[in-house]
Order: sequence, then C-alpha cells, then structure tokens
Amino acid sequence: MSAARRPAVPGAFRRGRVPGHPRVESGLALLSNRRSADPLLTSRRPAVRKRSSSITSRSVWVELDLGLSFQMLEVLEQPRPCHWARIWPASIAMSRWLLAQAPGSLPTHATELGCGMGLVSLTLAHLGVITEGTDREPLALTYATENAARNGVGGFTASHLEWSEPSGASTMLVAASDVVYELQAPELIFSLLEDGGLLGRGGRFLLSVPKARTLLADELVSLLRAHGYAHAVEEWQVDWAGTLEPINLHVLTRPSSPRRYSRTK
Repeated sequence: MSAARRPAVPGAFRRGRVPGHPRVESGLALLSNRRSADPLLTSRRPAVRKRSSSITSRSVWVELDLGLSFQMLEVLEQPRPCHWARIWPASIAMSRWLLAQAPGSLPTHATELGCGMGLVSLTLAHLGVITEGTDREPLALTYATENAARNGVGGFTASHLEWSEPSGASTMLVAASDVVYELQAPELIFSLLEDGGLLGRGGRFLLSVPKARTLLADELVSLLRAHGYAHAVEEWQVDWAGTLEPINLHVLTRPSSPRRYSRTK
C-alpha cells in the first residue's frame, strides 16, 4: 500500500534531494536469495543480502499491521557508527502509533529527524502526510529515497540536516525515533525545535526510545516540559527476535503562544 503522490515541500533546512552515493549504487539492486544470518524481528520476513566491494546490504519485509508491509533495504557492516543503517524497534513502534491515529488527526506536513532507512517517514507519507526525512549521513538519505521508491510511496523527500545548524521553515509534526544517544543530543534537538523553529507553535514532537535506555531522552523531555510543552507518554511493545522490546513513545506539544521560561540546569 502507498500514499497518493503529492507535491514536495518547498526548500528549507539546507534541503534538496541527495544524489546517489557512489558507495551504494551496486547495493541498491535487489539482491540474491541468500538468507541473512542476523536475527530478525518476528514482524520481518527472511532477508536477502548482496555484498558489493565496499558495503553489504539486505532487503527485509517490515510488517506494521495486517494491511501494511514495507520492503526495506538495510546496510550492514559499516566501519563507522551506523545507528542509521538498520530498522530498530523504536521506529516500528512509532510507525504503528501513527497508523493507530484517527483519520484527519495528523497535519499535512511533517519532518523526521535522523530518518535512517526511512520507515517512519514512509509510514507518514503512506498516510498522506507530505514528509521530509532528514539525516546527517548522506548514505542513509540515499537508502531512504530508494526505500520510498521501491515501495511506491510518494510525498517523501530526503534532505541533509545538521542539528548544530538550525534554520528553516517549521512544520506541525516532527518525529524522532531512537535518536537521543549522544550526550549533546538533548540540547541540540531542543535548539532545533525551539530556537531554530523547526516545530510550529501548537505542533507535536514525537519521540520514541527503548525503555532500557531512557536517560538522555528523559533529559530532553524534561527540558521541553520546562519550556511549557504538554507531555504524554505511552508504552508500546515490539516483538524483536522473539523478545518483547518495550518502547516509550512521548508526545510533546509546543505551546500555542510564546511565553518566557528559564532553562533548568
């Protein structure tokens, strides 16, 4: 299933489609029939791999509900930190949360921070939301774009964004799935939403994080709450390789009118 094709969002946040990365051109073809030995989600069907001269990629089916699955490429065996390169439980939980929302309750446009392989962005676009997936890793953007194409999902663009350089137009929904794992991340994301104005007033910030690793995410939530954001949290369970993985899904709503708050130390 795919969303109807809709116009792209005008440029901002140093936007622009990222051209094919030279290291991945041979990895974007669909692949041999050799199964991956890596453990898979119960909600992911058997994968196939292909090794190029510089990377290994695989294709997996991600089943979000009985009526919706995406065929996604993942990147394996990267030499540098590669949180972006896989489909993780937090992105599945957020995608399922989005699918559970009442029709008409989502805005017309959204931005995803740290989109990685693009699962959350594809889910939003499938639901008819014009979505921009952003990441600092060019290879992630190349793969997210390919994943959208292979699933026939329109209304999706992929753009480079450094959190340390907040600027650009705002949206009423910003999603971030399991991205708060560096010490500076809470302050950077706060500045991006609040000082950089990425999130419009009255807009919602969605944050999903594994319950086993909440310290930095809790710091970000506390910072936003101290600046007047309304907060609700739900726990979602994702079957991950035969084990239930609890995910905290935070919904933070920016105040509709400007007020003065002092940052907590």
